[in-house]
Amino acid sequence: MHTPPPPPADEARIATALADPQRLAALHATGLLDTPAEESFDRLTRLAAKLTGAPVTFVSLLDAERDFYKSAYGFGEPLASARELHGRTFCHYSLVSDGALVLDDVTQLPVFRDVPTVKSLGIRAYAGIPLRTEQGDMLGSFCAVDFKPKRWTEQDIEVLVELAHCAMREVRLRKALQDAEALNQQLVAQIQRVDELNLRLSEMANTDALTGLNNRRMFDHSLQLELAIVERRKTPLSLLMLDVDHFKQINDNHGHEVGDTVLVAIAQVLGGCARVIDIVARVGGEEFAVILPNTDTEGALEVAERMRTAVGQATWLAQPATISIGVATLQPAEDASGFYSRADAALYAAKAAGRNRVELAPAGGSA
Repeated sequence: MHTPPPPPADEARIATALADPQRLAALHATGLLDTPAEESFDRLTRLAAKLTGAPVTFVSLLDAERDFYKSAYGFGEPLASARELHGRTFCHYSLVSDGALVLDDVTQLPVFRDVPTVKSLGIRAYAGIPLRTEQGDMLGSFCAVDFKPKRWTEQDIEVLVELAHCAMREVRLRKALQDAEALNQQLVAQIQRVDELNLRLSEMANTDALTGLNNRRMFDHSLQLELAIVERRKTPLSLLMLDVDHFKQINDNHGHEVGDTVLVAIAQVLGGCARVIDIVARVGGEEFAVILPNTDTEGALEVAERMRTAVGQATWLAQPATISIGVATLQPAEDASGFYSRADAALYAAKAAGRNRVELAPAGGSA
C-alpha cells in the first residue's frame, strides 16, 4: 500500500470516542466483553495471519478504559492469557479513522511512534479495520501487526476487510442468540405466570371464598372420584353432612359479619379434626360435608362425634355454636345421589331430634 496514512487524531477526540455512551452501550450489548476465546473468532484471526503473513492478528473491542481481545493470535505471554491491554493503543486511532488505518512503519510517523506498544511490544507495522455496527457504532478493530516494517498490499487490506465483515457477522449472530435467549426466558416467565394464574383460577373455581374449604363444585367432583376408587378397590367410604344449629338466629341477633366469622371458625375446627385424605367442603350457606375415604361406619361415627364435640367446646368462636351431623356409609351399587341423600336425610333427623347430635343413616333407606 502506497497511500500515506492519515494524520493521527488528537487525544481529545480519542477520549471522547472511547467514552461515548451510545458506543459503549452498543459494545456492552454484544455480551462479548470478558468472554472466553471462541473458535468462531479464532478461526478468522488464524486465517488473517496465514493470508497476510502478519505474525499477530486480533479482534480488539474497545471498552472505555481498556482494549479487550476477543481473539488474539500470535501474542506472547502475559498478553496471550490476559487478552486485554490498558493505555493508548493503535486501535484507538483506528476508532476515529474513517476507514482502514494502515501503517507500514510506525517508527517513522509522528505521534504513532510514541504509542506505548511500540516500546512494550515492539510493534512496527499496524493495519486496523474498524468493526462498525449497522447503526454506525464503533466496537473496535480487526487488526494485524508486525514486529518489523511491513508494506501492506492491497490484497492484505482486502483480506482484513473481508475478515472484519465476518467478525461482525459473528457479533450479530451472538447478539441475535442473546436476544433469542432473552425472549425465550421472557416467554418461559410468561408461561409460568399463565400457569400460576390458571392454577389460581382453578383454586378459586374449586374453593369456597369465605372459608377456604372446597366448594360444592369440588365436593361433587371429589365424591365421584372416591366412588370410582371404591369400585376398583372395594374399600369403604363414608360421608358426613353437617349443619350449624340455629345459624339464622346468629345472623339475626349478631349480624352477618359475626355469622361469617362463625363459619370460618367452624371450617377451621372441621379441618383440624380431618385427616389429610379427607375432603372437607362447604356445600351451602351453613352446611358442610366431609368425605371420609377408606372409612367404615364405626370410624365415620367417631370422626363425626369428634367434630361435633370440638365445635361445641370451641370457646374462641365469635358466638357459641353447635352442629348437627348426619352419617352415611356407602352401600353396594349406591350412586352419588343416593349416597348424598341418605347422609342429608340423617342430618335432618339429627336436627329433628334436638340438634347438636350425630345421626346414622340406615342402610338402604332414608332416616
